[in-house]
Amino acid sequence: MSLLPSWLRLGSPTKKMEPCPCVSHDSIDMVEKEDILRDQKAEERASQAQSLVRRIVDTHSNLVRLPHLRPGKIINKLLGDLVAVCSDIYDREVVDAVLSHPEVNAILPSLRQICAQAEACLELHWAEHIVTGGPSSPDDVLSRLRSFPYYDNYEELTRLELCAILSATKSAPRRVAFIGSGPLPLTSLCLLQALKRDAQLARLSCPDPASVSGSDSDSESTPLSDPDPVVLNIDCDASAIAASLTLCLALGDAARGMEFVCAEATAPILPASSTLAADPPTTRDLAEFDLVYMAALVGMSQPDKERIVRRIAERMRPGALLVARSSWGMRTCLYPEVDLATEGLRDRLECCVVVHPYGQVVNSVIVARVKG
Repeated sequence: MSLLPSWLRLGSPTKKMEPCPCVSHDSIDMVEKEDILRDQKAEERASQAQSLVRRIVDTHSNLVRLPHLRPGKIINKLLGDLVAVCSDIYDREVVDAVLSHPEVNAILPSLRQICAQAEACLELHWAEHIVTGGPSSPDDVLSRLRSFPYYDNYEELTRLELCAILSATKSAPRRVAFIGSGPLPLTSLCLLQALKRDAQLARLSCPDPASVSGSDSDSESTPLSDPDPVVLNIDCDASAIAASLTLCLALGDAARGMEFVCAEATAPILPASSTLAADPPTTRDLAEFDLVYMAALVGMSQPDKERIVRRIAERMRPGALLVARSSWGMRTCLYPEVDLATEGLRDRLECCVVVHPYGQVVNSVIVARVKG
């Protein structure tokens, strides 16, 4: 008899269960809220992209109407605002929307060309001011050079590039060629000073081979020391080379090791260089350099840059490094982007390092090694 109630319960109607708390209006509301937030964010990104498009297009319109691109209150404000806008960090969707916008695409070649010309005018203005703007002692000239508004940016960029270079080679370069050096060769000067410090430290840390070799004192052989660093500045603009040479002569010892050649980037053989050192060679060849820089404004499109890089790499020795300045994200509005890992370059170059800065430095850096 005791089993009967259990059997009866088995056959009795099932008690109605309370609904799972997970399946509630709250969870549905949560999904709806997520959809709403996603839509709101998409609208915010679209609005931000449209605002950026308008600012870039309007800035270009104002720059085109200027009578010249020499430094002045108006152009300084326009370009300063443009650099600030393009150097900021945005969501990938915003950047893609801006760069793919038809109005931006239509003006990009012109905008980059204006930026290049304005940069050349700014550098020429400051190169002349540094030389003629006060007392002419080397220390005074150096002090005025360091007052250049973007001097700290160049020092920061040079440190970043040196770190990238040293990650791709066992020893610091001694002979550097800089193609597209411009009227104010700040990178070359910063790089030269850094390489001089490195050479000096290397000499201090290594004993004189003559003192440990045990060689006969009457031996005619003499120990060979590492050559002092040299930076050859190459530019196709004769006025830029003249201004930078005049500046470096005024700097004295601080610029010793700087050399200058007026030539096209693709010239097969470089002419004799103007130099602060004695007895320059009659001609120059890129094969003698450990490292060759290509400035951001050498070539204004990927096909252009690829053609120039190919011609440069063909003249370099196997194992030497090529450094190309590039850009990324919104910064491509200011400087053209370059890719050194394309099918047309991979047989000649091995990409080693690519660095995209997020701070005040605008240019990216690519380090590649010349293949044998």
